[in-house]
Amino acid sequence: MSTFSIVAKKGGPISEAPLVPGLTLAQHLFIAGAFQAKALCSGAGRCGLCQVKFLTTPPEPLVEEQDILSPGRLDEGWRLACKRPPVPGSVVEATLAPSKPLYRALPRSCTDAVLGIDLGTTSVHWRFVQGEVSTSGSFRNPQLGAGSEVMSRLALARAAHGAMRLRQAVCFAVRDILAGLPCLPGAVCLAGNTCMTYLALGKDISGLASAPYRVDWPGGSVETLDDDLPGVYIPPLIAPFVGGDVSAGLAALEFSRPEPSRPYLLADLGTNGEFALALPDGRFLLASVPMGPALEGVGMAQGMLAGPGAAVAFGLSPGGLVPVPFGGGAGTVRGISGTGYLSLLAKLLSLGVITEAGQFAREAASPLAARILAGVRRDSGEPRLNVGELLVHASDIEAMLKVKAAFETAVRILLHEAGMAYGGLSTVFLAGALGEHIHAPDLETLGFLPPGGAGKVRAAGNTSLDGACLAAARYDVRDWLGELPAKTRLVDVVSFPGFQKMYLESMRCAHAG
Repeated sequence: MSTFSIVAKKGGPISEAPLVPGLTLAQHLFIAGAFQAKALCSGAGRCGLCQVKFLTTPPEPLVEEQDILSPGRLDEGWRLACKRPPVPGSVVEATLAPSKPLYRALPRSCTDAVLGIDLGTTSVHWRFVQGEVSTSGSFRNPQLGAGSEVMSRLALARAAHGAMRLRQAVCFAVRDILAGLPCLPGAVCLAGNTCMTYLALGKDISGLASAPYRVDWPGGSVETLDDDLPGVYIPPLIAPFVGGDVSAGLAALEFSRPEPSRPYLLADLGTNGEFALALPDGRFLLASVPMGPALEGVGMAQGMLAGPGAAVAFGLSPGGLVPVPFGGGAGTVRGISGTGYLSLLAKLLSLGVITEAGQFAREAASPLAARILAGVRRDSGEPRLNVGELLVHASDIEAMLKVKAAFETAVRILLHEAGMAYGGLSTVFLAGALGEHIHAPDLETLGFLPPGGAGKVRAAGNTSLDGACLAAARYDVRDWLGELPAKTRLVDVVSFPGFQKMYLESMRCAHAG
């Protein structure tokens, strides 16, 4: 069996790893415990976060590596782990996680405190609540080194030791959260999509890995993440790709005051778009559609998660486009979040810099548009626009158009199944990656919504986390969640007659419905 070797940074033993056909070096390192190798670009070779150093026999640099890495780093043996398989007999350097780190001893448990965790595909968000005091935080999902979307992680889970490492990564993350708390909470709720939940608990993922997809374990109970961790309540997992994050999100809305008027639509958008249409008779129609990780800033030329250094929106000034930094401060902008890309594309469309087809315009519609279009160049054969120090590639625009097409098509099919029009909705709640920073008129400009549709939109924030905190604290919320599956019906939008035609019609910066 062919192998390669890993040297732990800061000293440590050399470990030997077997080569698994079909897996990248980044995935091999993840299985070995190198959770710090976090690819944030879906293996596109753009973000550079998965750099590793070959101490022996470095392979010839790829074009993508030459674009990202300086000649000096290439000469030192640095390469992109997401773009290549391991080299048999080579030695690479990586940071390996300890086999089972323990959180520090805590002096007491707090029966009056609860912890909610939103286990997202890209990010983990948490909130600790004790009385009137709460603290919260977020960080990248440590499983990112295994791939930035669900299917890549399911594939890795089927490799030897893959499922164990994916679960271990989640357990490490929960331990890190607990280590920073003043005491152990009396109750914990973990809300995530069905795939993330199965991987966290070590459940059999065969029903999620290939069609026909099925849910073999429905959640709705307290489970064990690891022997030394508190039990966690898992909200119901209603469908293969509509999980506990949507269940928790609906609980957050239904237990808010005042209660939302029906019919309403909850759209929890991230790498997977999950939708719940609340009908007047108390039932829910559910749907999911793959969107890719673009809304998280993943896979984009200069994409990044919403946080310090990210442009979350763009404004217009006499001098051109101006990025709006995360938090509204004046810090240096290093990249663009998913909502930042949507805001930028809406501005470019309004100015005539891009067409409804998402292409850079050949002729300028105004002097300002001409100044902006002067920044269009070709990079490795691909058109890209220089906006100050930020770059927008043609492939970035295409990725956002795919998100828009998936969103519009799923909503159209759900409304069709309910026998109603968009105008019949009372509210459209946007959660997930769009839940905090989106400007609803941008969605209308780009065609996510019909003309006038922005008026129904409400940015709902992280409803999954809100609902997780409620379910951790209140048994009446858990009772409601226990009854939820019987009130739902899944609409298979991808198999809906005419889905592909509707999707292609929606691949434009205009509403097709």
